[in-house]
Amino acid sequence: MHITHTASALLLALSFSPAAWAKDAAVAAAPALSARQQALMATVVGSAAHPRILQVRLDELHPTQPAIGHDQVYYKLGRYAAEEKHLADIAKPKKFADLCEANGQGDVLPGTANVVGATLAAPPASYRCKAAVGSRPGDMKSVVIGPRGTLYLTDGHHTFSTFRDADGGRNHPLKVWVKVSDNFSALGETAFWARMREENKVWLKNGQNQAITPRQLPSAIGLKSLGNDPYRSLVYFTRGIGYEPPDKATEFLEFYWADWLRRKPGLNLERVDLLDPAAYASAILRAAQAMVALQPAEIVSGGKRAADLGARRDINHEAFDELTEDKGKLGYAIDYRKSLLHR
Repeated sequence: MHITHTASALLLALSFSPAAWAKDAAVAAAPALSARQQALMATVVGSAAHPRILQVRLDELHPTQPAIGHDQVYYKLGRYAAEEKHLADIAKPKKFADLCEANGQGDVLPGTANVVGATLAAPPASYRCKAAVGSRPGDMKSVVIGPRGTLYLTDGHHTFSTFRDADGGRNHPLKVWVKVSDNFSALGETAFWARMREENKVWLKNGQNQAITPRQLPSAIGLKSLGNDPYRSLVYFTRGIGYEPPDKATEFLEFYWADWLRRKPGLNLERVDLLDPAAYASAILRAAQAMVALQPAEIVSGGKRAADLGARRDINHEAFDELTEDKGKLGYAIDYRKSLLHR
């Protein structure tokens, strides 16, 4: 085929156009996919009853929310630390029980993990769980595989942040098992985040309830990376007292409650001494009372009804007493929070 001088010049000009340069630069800037990324992108998603499970490192997980309730993590870290001081008397350390549960293995077997100094990343040789990995998929956390095989955590930010920060922060290489809810790796970045929003798999509000963009999401889990939303902690402590998550709970259920509680005039946590057990317990009770006072059809936040978010019809006082007793979740959280003041 004969190409005229004019046509040849035009082709040469197009090849050096700004758009062409930009495209070439973008391709050149993107590093080659690793074998791990390629394998993740090729992952076939299972069903709800038989999900595909993957073993991943904690430091591979990317958050889909910018904040967590730090006091929820403090409760676990406080309990782990307290148990370590008298581990010989504990048949089933909470730390390893939580790891078994997260891996879909039920509980830890008594007497197999009570070894002083053992970490989640380096458990005792005797460590055993009641069931095989993935036996209880309903207990497992979920990920979405995004562009370039990036793993986005959509459930379990508190649990895995606790694991990462436990044992003096030595657990970032810890391998855990997760279930794959979706593989959107074939999508570009813009289309990926549009799909994540459409399916309610990303929460784009920070700890002060201010809107953010996907680019502003942290790149890692853990207390140092994820901001603190004190109202998210408040919702955690009201669980079982003022609300019970439904069997098929909506994604980010606790954040809808937190958004609502944040707007209640009588629940301004900036005026509550969260180091005072009585003051904190009073705020929790007031939050639960507000929840149970709702009618089932009343809208809480984001178009979600009270019934959708599991509002109880009455206060579970037994659960409240258990929460606030000396060895309750609230006490562990406050003790750990106080310990941070002396570090």
